Amino acid sequence: MGHVLIPLKIVILRQLFCFLLLFGLTVPCFAQKADPETDKMFTADVLKATLFARTADEKKFCDNVIRKRDDGTIPARLIYGVHRKAVTQDKGRRFTYFKTGLEIACKREGIILNPTPTRVSPTTPSLIRPSFKNPWT
Repeated sequence: MGHVLIPLKIVILRQLFCFLLLFGLTVPCFAQKADPETDKMFTADVLKATLFARTADEKKFCDNVIRKRDDGTIPARLIYGVHRKAVTQDKGRRFTYFKTGLEIACKREGIILNPTPTRVSPTTPSLIRPSFKNPWT
């Protein structure tokens, strides 16, 4: 007998109010335009340091991402979004998480992040080698 039934109309109005309040607080954050000053502060060195890029290939990838951001190939929102999530990972996994996440995000947007080099077929087939001795001959 201790339960009080709340009318359905009040429950629906309460949920609607919470939704509108949450929606009103989050939409202005997404509607803001990219600040050019923020782009200047987010350099390749900052990206390398926060992702703990160790090898030369990792550092080259960071330089390439920032270069593509500056020329307009990759939107800054993709880089910032993936970076924000990557820095929550362990230090050893941050760069891998960032690279994989950015590749997936760019693929969804139809952006070619790293063009794959074309393979040139060798003149001799790889299975036939001059040092191979056929035991059946």
